[in-house]
Amino acid sequence: MPTTEGTGSDKPTIVDNHDGTISVRYDPKQEGNYELQIKHNNEHIDGSPFKFYIDSTNKGTVTAFGPGLTHGAAGDPCAFTVYTKGAGAGNLQVAVEGPSKADIQCKDNKDGTISVS
Repeated sequence: MPTTEGTGSDKPTIVDNHDGTISVRYDPKQEGNYELQIKHNNEHIDGSPFKFYIDSTNKGTVTAFGPGLTHGAAGDPCAFTVYTKGAGAGNLQVAVEGPSKADIQCKDNKDGTISVS
C-alpha cells in the first residue's frame, strides 16, 4: 500500500487507482525547490528522487505538466495535467501529432485541472 512522508499539511495525497497505478496529489504552499522520492520495496524507482521547482502561476495562465509531455512507451497511456484554475471560461483543445492515431481522453477534475491520457 502506498505511504506518504511529510510534515503537517504538506503531506501528499495518494490514491490507489485499482488498475496497477496510483495518483499522487500535492498542493505546495510556497515557491521553492522540492524533491519527490518514489520507492518500490524500499528502493528508488528509476529517476527518483525527482527534483523540481514550484513557481507562482499568474491567474489566467493555462499550463500543462506531467510525464506524458516528455516521454512514454508504445502501447501505454501517456498522462499529463492541464492547469486552468483562474483562467476563466473558454474552449480547451488538446491534439497529439505522431506516427499513430492518438485516442485522447480528458477528465475535468473539478478543481481547476484536467487530466489528459
